[in-house]
Parts: sequence; structure tokens; C-alpha cells
Amino acid sequence: MSALSTKAIRARLNEADLNRRLVISPLFDEEAQAKPGQAAIDVRLGFDFCIVTASSFGAISEFPDGQEDLGFEPLYRREFVPLGQSITIHPHQFFLAQTLEYLRLPPDLMAYVVGRSTWGRLGLIVATAVGIHPSFAGSLTLELRNLGENPLTLFPGQTVAQLFFHDVVDAAGAPSQEISPQAQYAGAIDMVPKKLSDKVTHDKLKRLRALI
Repeated sequence: MSALSTKAIRARLNEADLNRRLVISPLFDEEAQAKPGQAAIDVRLGFDFCIVTASSFGAISEFPDGQEDLGFEPLYRREFVPLGQSITIHPHQFFLAQTLEYLRLPPDLMAYVVGRSTWGRLGLIVATAVGIHPSFAGSLTLELRNLGENPLTLFPGQTVAQLFFHDVVDAAGAPSQEISPQAQYAGAIDMVPKKLSDKVTHDKLKRLRALI
């Protein structure tokens, strides 16, 4: 599996064939975000954040005692930070954030989200869930954790992460043309998780628990 150079990434951004075009928008400065001689493109911090708050749930469980389903919404406090303003992430605090950019991958590309080394050296870990599947469409959710000893002030529009792209091939070695089920998620995706397991796994675990 080969990684795309920035030259190849920029070619995909301007691809005439819509089935092969990579969409990343808005790009303030294409050459600055996809620097010549490298193999990634920078993405920026958006305006929406979800801050993890202390809860009365105790341990988070797929099968909480006395409840059929656990909604995750009460675990988060939503914050909108306008352009020009900031938000501070304190040591050992955990945020969810969205990218400023909307992303749409063609079926023959996948991507990895990697934090920038400058932020990493200050203790900020970005995107602990790093894989982006082919045909994904939406703004990316970033998991931000401050592992440093000092608070960090973040501004919407700052470059916080970079995307590395790889070709996706089928069993015969040809570029994949299969549309991922994730293509149904057009537009921004809610940052708050909806479930821990897919329905098949959830139902199997539930039946096993009933037998014990």
C-alpha cells in the first residue's frame, strides 16, 4: 500500500473524474497545507467542541444496570468557539473537536490522521481514532488529549493535524471501486458517539449475558 505524495494529493484535489476526486474544503492555501516534497496535507481546527464532563453513570457500560441503553450525550458539554476566540485544554483534559475542513474520499483512497509534531512536543495528542475509510464524507472528529503539564490555548483555524493518504486495491490488485457503507454519512457527523458496538455484536453479547 503506497502513500500519496503531496503532488499526487493535489492532483486528486483537482481530478476531473468526480469518482476519483478527493474533496477537502475549505483550503485556505493549498500549497501551504500540502507542502511540496512531503506526503500529507494539513487540516485545521473547527469551531465545535465536546468537552467530557464528570457523570453520575459510574463506569460506562454497554449494558448498564437498570437501563436498557446508555445515552452518551450527558457525558459531554458542547461548546462553539467563534473565529478569533479560543478554548483552553487543561492538563489531562479530553476534548472532541471537528476539523474546519469537510472531507470526501473516493472509493480507492483511505487516510490516516496524525497529530503535528509541534503540538505533540507540547503534550497535545490528536486523533486517537486515526483511520478514515474509503468513500467517507463529512467533517473529521478529532480526539484531543493534553498529556502535558501546562494548559494549551487552541484557536479555530489553527493547523492541528495532517492527513496521509493511501491507495486501496481489491484482491486482484486493481484500484477499489466499491462504495463503502460509510458513504451514507454525507455532511457533518455528530461528534458524540451513539453506541459502543454494532447491532450484531450488541445482540450476541446480550443473548450471552442472558444465558449466564
